[in-house]
Amino acid sequence: MKTLLRILAMVMLTFLMLALTECNPNNDRVANNDDGISATDEDFDREREELRKDLKELRQKLDRSLEQVNRKLDNAASDSRERLEEANRKLTEDRSKVDERLKEIEAASKDTWKDVKVAARNTSNDVMEGFKKLGNEMSDLFDSK
Repeated sequence: MKTLLRILAMVMLTFLMLALTECNPNNDRVANNDDGISATDEDFDREREELRKDLKELRQKLDRSLEQVNRKLDNAASDSRERLEEANRKLTEDRSKVDERLKEIEAASKDTWKDVKVAARNTSNDVMEGFKKLGNEMSDLFDSK
């Protein structure tokens, strides 16, 4: 019984110590920040740059696919032409969405960043998913010539 009481007392003391010191993952980052720039400024800039880079890479992939579709469209037979025109339209729409998000990222402030970041990631995920789906559908057309 004494052992159980000692264990319970230790657990309670440990909980009390943790509650009083307010341990959290951000304490180290804030404590080590001596250069006058807040961690949120650094996070904001880093996240903005990463997201900008990801969207620009996605736009380049879309541009390459658009070029490929347009080349196929020039030489397409009437039966495959409709599918290629649909792919061209979808890729152009996706590229416009990515361009919109890039503009929003450039104009984002710290106050609007969370909303812009979520919208940009959602757009990126949606476009990538559509891009893969379209790639699977169009692979037979690209391989046929």
